[in-house]
Amino acid sequence: MQTASSHRQSHVNAPPSAKRRAKFIIGAGVVLATVVGLVGWAMSRPGSTAFYVSVSELQASAPAGAEDYRVNGVVMPGSIERRGLDTTFAITDGRSDVTVTTDQPLPDAFKDRSEVVATGNFNGRTFAATQVLAKCPSKFKAKSRA
Repeated sequence: MQTASSHRQSHVNAPPSAKRRAKFIIGAGVVLATVVGLVGWAMSRPGSTAFYVSVSELQASAPAGAEDYRVNGVVMPGSIERRGLDTTFAITDGRSDVTVTTDQPLPDAFKDRSEVVATGNFNGRTFAATQVLAKCPSKFKAKSRA
């Protein structure tokens, strides 16, 4: 005759039921399918694998018109022309340059020789930016005493 404690012990050592194992396998399969689906969806979005392209890469690509690009470059000195909110400037990656136009407000850090990332469309000649981000200086420089 089994006592209550020996009955509990035999129950603890018993292998998991087939029903419990099936629930675990189905749950793991659902989680795995969800993760794979989300990664596949994210990777299929345009521009998802590269944050931006260089000016040279932009000019090497065929103008798409409707496709949005993010292009990175340095503002060429003396190229900034402002007419209200309308601004035209040129950026370069050291090998090529492109004219950028925008009617959006520009960040305070935007100036000659600042590094920028512009988002917008390229028609083969001019880049029409809907957003311009300027990289902030990464090093603090104290004013020199004269």
